[in-house]
Amino acid sequence: MSQSAINEYWGSLAARYRAGPLPGFLKWWRSELSSLLPADFRRRMIPPRPELWVLPEADGNGLVIWAGGESPERRDGFGPSEDAALLRDRWHGLVHDFDEGPPEVRLALPADDVLRCPVELPLAVESNLSESLAYQLDQVTPFSADQVYFDYRVVERDAEHNRLKLDLRLVLRTHVDELLERLRAIGIRPHAIDCLASGGDEPACEGFNLLPERERPRHVFRRARINWLLAGALALLVAVVMAESLFLRQQTVDRLEREVDALRSQADQVMGLQRELEDALAAANFLAERRRNQPVSVRVLDEVTRALPDDIWLMQLRIQGDELLLQGLADNSQRLIRLVNDTEMLEDAEFRGSVSTDPNSGRERFNARARIVTTGGGRATAAGSGE
Repeated sequence: MSQSAINEYWGSLAARYRAGPLPGFLKWWRSELSSLLPADFRRRMIPPRPELWVLPEADGNGLVIWAGGESPERRDGFGPSEDAALLRDRWHGLVHDFDEGPPEVRLALPADDVLRCPVELPLAVESNLSESLAYQLDQVTPFSADQVYFDYRVVERDAEHNRLKLDLRLVLRTHVDELLERLRAIGIRPHAIDCLASGGDEPACEGFNLLPERERPRHVFRRARINWLLAGALALLVAVVMAESLFLRQQTVDRLEREVDALRSQADQVMGLQRELEDALAAANFLAERRRNQPVSVRVLDEVTRALPDDIWLMQLRIQGDELLLQGLADNSQRLIRLVNDTEMLEDAEFRGSVSTDPNSGRERFNARARIVTTGGGRATAAGSGE
């Protein structure tokens, strides 16, 4: 891709940017933000752009030099008969008289030399507005694009009617080229060709630039650039510090999380050991309690053997839980209840059913039960049974 094609492409992008709503919004936003700053700090941080305005005199011969800005100030006047070399030296002195760096030079044409024209175009041409306006210039003005220098400002976007309203300024090339030739002779190369506002005791530029995009010298406001570079470096430094702080914080959080995970794992192990210990103790206590509450069959049998006399024969002895079941023969079975209740391990003895007489031996056949008393006096909870 050739350099001219690249320049045309970037020029088209710049024109589209200027034609869009973003520059106006950024200008408003910047002015609102700057108004919040103290005046002294605002002048230091966002100093006004230095400007020199070159105003042709009414007779078209002399030039008046003004320092532009909010309060314009007349600096010099160049007569038509003065020596060009002397004027060039005076001009260089004016240019280097600004502390903020080289000023932006604007050729400010009188209002009578500039044609003002409101123009309406379809909203669809906004993306390529400069080319569209140059193509249709002879339809909205008496001149063609190659006869004039022109610039425009978007006044209104009527989306409802799909129209774009422009404020157009144009001036004849022949007149401007003659002025530019005179300025080159004394070393003046304007960055912009503007037009003066009508009325007022002091000159005021309207903010247009009639020079074509490709012919505009680039102006660099060095002090503002340095300030913005310093502000950007400060913002970058703050961002780096914040990022480092967040990084260190994240590292600390990760380390603490790892330590918490390790402690949680150890706590889980301890809890597991504690549960195992509790289960073991519960099992041991259960067995001990069961052993303590459950009477041993041998002890019950020994207690019964000691309590019953020799004339009472047991044919069956069975333990079911906390009950002792007795079946047998006796000469006098009524005393069985008293003998059983007198023991330490048995109580609440009673017969189960009626007492009958055994036909073979002639003795009384009995069927009795008694409750087994545990060592602590409570009820036994033995799960097994024996005979």
